[in-house]
Amino acid sequence: MSPTSTQPPGATTPIRRLATRELATVGPEATLREVAEELAMDEIGAILVRYGHDSTGVISERDLVAVIANGGDLGTQATDLMTVDLVTVPEDAPVVDVARVMLDAGIRHVLVRADDEEHPEGGPVTGIVSIRDVVGALLGDDVPA
Repeated sequence: MSPTSTQPPGATTPIRRLATRELATVGPEATLREVAEELAMDEIGAILVRYGHDSTGVISERDLVAVIANGGDLGTQATDLMTVDLVTVPEDAPVVDVARVMLDAGIRHVLVRADDEEHPEGGPVTGIVSIRDVVGALLGDDVPA
């Protein structure tokens, strides 16, 4: 794509349109083995760790691979591995902006949060999108209505 060309087809699509799957979560007491089983069963690459309605962290397949590669214990609780500095984007963020956030942060999954009058500083996590979702939208793949 040349510098003078227009933006990719889905560049301005609000990210909430890509976050259509039910949000996968585990409780903080879940073991890494349970996290891995959930990721495999749902065919996803990251899962939100929640205590009640509060999002406390996220664990990705990359995190689990690092544990296994280093001889870690899959009986360890999710809270011992989860990333607590959550990278989130508002539901109305355009896909192209989300791509930049993911690239700058070096992540393959980003959490989508409510961002409305009720939650002006960013509300609860409502979804998660993967780099595959974002690239698909940028390449013009069908985006859910």
